[in-house]
Amino acid sequence: MNNRVWRWLLAGAVFGFMGMTQASEFKQAAEFKEDVKQVMREIKAAIDAIDLYRAPQAPRAADEELALTCRELEWSMTVAVSKSHSYTPSFYDDPIQGAGVWIGTIGGLYYYAYATVLYGVYVDYKEDRRIISAEDRIAVLRHLKAQKRCFES
Repeated sequence: MNNRVWRWLLAGAVFGFMGMTQASEFKQAAEFKEDVKQVMREIKAAIDAIDLYRAPQAPRAADEELALTCRELEWSMTVAVSKSHSYTPSFYDDPIQGAGVWIGTIGGLYYYAYATVLYGVYVDYKEDRRIISAEDRIAVLRHLKAQKRCFES
C-alpha cells in the first residue's frame, strides 16, 4: 500500500480510538494535529516492524559460495530447487480446513474451530517465506554460475 492509503487508514484508526472526545478538550488545534501525526507515525512504525510484506533486496553470495566449483554450484541449486516448492495443500484441498469450517458452522458452540482457518493462514505465511528464501538462494547461485561462466562448457 502506498503512504496515502496508510495515512487514511491510520487517521481513521486514531479518530476511531478517540471516540466522541472533541478536539477542544485536548490542547490547541495545532498541538492536537501534531499529536495525531505522532500517533500515526508510531502506529505505522509498529505495522512496519511486523514485516508482513517482502521488501526488495539484492541477494548476495556468502564467502563460502564464492569458492564453490561449477558442479558444487549445480548441486546446491538442485537442493535449493526442492525447497522452492510448496507441499502444503491449498485452502480448498485441505481436509483440516474443511473440517474446521464445517464444525464451526454446524455447531454453534464450536465456533473456535474457525481457528484452524487462522492456523492455515499462518502456515501459508511461513511456507511463502521459506519459498522466497529458497528462490533468492537459487538466484544467487545462478548469478555465481554466470560469473564463473559455467554455462559455456
